[in-house]
Amino acid sequence: MMQSLTHPQISRQDLVLTIRQWGGVSSGGILDDNCLHFKDQAIPGLIGYRLVTKVAVVLGDPVCAPEYKEALALAFHDFCANKKFDVIYIMTSEDFALWAQQKLTPVLIEFGATLFLNPADNPYHHPGSPSKALRKKVHNCLHKGVTVKEYRGNDIDIETAIDDIVSFWKNARKGPQIHLCQPSPFKDRIGKRWFYAEQDEKIIGSLILNELKADNSWLLNNVMIRENSPNGLSELLVISVLNVLETEGCNSVTIGPIPRNKLGKIIGLNSFTSFIPKIIYKASQYFFNLSGHETFWEKFQPRQQGSYLIFPHQNISYATIKAIINSLRND
Repeated sequence: MMQSLTHPQISRQDLVLTIRQWGGVSSGGILDDNCLHFKDQAIPGLIGYRLVTKVAVVLGDPVCAPEYKEALALAFHDFCANKKFDVIYIMTSEDFALWAQQKLTPVLIEFGATLFLNPADNPYHHPGSPSKALRKKVHNCLHKGVTVKEYRGNDIDIETAIDDIVSFWKNARKGPQIHLCQPSPFKDRIGKRWFYAEQDEKIIGSLILNELKADNSWLLNNVMIRENSPNGLSELLVISVLNVLETEGCNSVTIGPIPRNKLGKIIGLNSFTSFIPKIIYKASQYFFNLSGHETFWEKFQPRQQGSYLIFPHQNISYATIKAIINSLRND
């Protein structure tokens, strides 16, 4: 069960501004109410983590400028050593995993990928069969009168409709689930943008962006649609947002992390023991319904970067794996 811990206070506004400036794919989880935030007065930035039975499960990289990541991580490890907490990282970047490999004698497991779409290289316009299938889905929606608009704020009816879609999306998820955070469209509005799909004056889908200033990027949250919506609605929402961002000179749209259909690199385990996380991951895919995301996003032909689990000092065990699962259980 996740526990609470007192840290030096950080105002909600400062927390959100720090996340919008230096955050990544774990931004939503770090802003969740069940996340703790480590700060060091001498180092700008923070680390977001969940404490599960003496295991600190860190969400992504340290949230700070690149030049402070090492110092902030080492300060956090000192803090956890004093508290006798184990430390695990989930959803880290390849760069941070490489640093950990040099400094922490870890087990590294590449479980997924962070995806990057370039709005100036829209897959809708690419040649080849994948893009042809994508255009067919988009055209199907447009032919059925679906339009995509950006919500600019100050309309309670639109907000209620988007909230209803989020509720439907959550209720439609069957069986045990693991996910980083509960969707909350209109919490922490600084650095957020909302897009919605409309058909016959009814809102039938939505997509939310969160700003990642340091990379001139936007983090694309869950694409959520109503039941019995036209085929291709999710694709239309994504393509429409890419079209808008292209006109604004946006460098990239970040998505993820997306669980892979099978584990990638495993570093720090021998050939026999590396078989164990593969079995656990395969079972988790089945039990928690992790498959399908990779297939959906492949049609947009993204650039990919590995996303890693890090077990410092090779502290991979039943307790630490259980802590990861429990830190992501929100059902």
